[in-house]
Amino acid sequence: MRCCAGRRNRAFVLVSAALAGILFFAGLAKPILVLEISSPSVLLPVAEGDLVVHTYVHSMYDAAVSEKFTIEQRRFRMFHLMTDCEACLAYLGLEKKDEPNVDLTFQEFGIPAASIGNHVIQAHGREIQLDTHEDRTGTIVVKLTQMSVLSYFARLIRG
Repeated sequence: MRCCAGRRNRAFVLVSAALAGILFFAGLAKPILVLEISSPSVLLPVAEGDLVVHTYVHSMYDAAVSEKFTIEQRRFRMFHLMTDCEACLAYLGLEKKDEPNVDLTFQEFGIPAASIGNHVIQAHGREIQLDTHEDRTGTIVVKLTQMSVLSYFARLIRG
């Protein structure tokens, strides 16, 4: 009888370890939403409802501009463009400063790397200064990407 109890204990430990391993790897395979910036190479996990702000200086009017987005259905939803420059608002086709004054939805946006606008992305308390190192198209790309936790950590390690 004693040998059977030992086998049951070993079987229980093996089954428990196997189950823990399955749950661990299932967690690593779970998809997450990531804000991805091409230059500098940044990956930042985000969630539905998160606020993302893109600030820059408009090159034509030398005016500070802030674009406010929320993450909705794995897309950026721009709901407010803030600036004190009336001419800049008119140039962008906006009639009012009050929030919300715009309603646009998109998966990604690009910023010309040659832009001198001091572009910054703010999310989760981080301020990410965008570099001037563009991709093949001459653009710094800001996009939302869905990837597994395992892929996220692998890309972080690779740099």
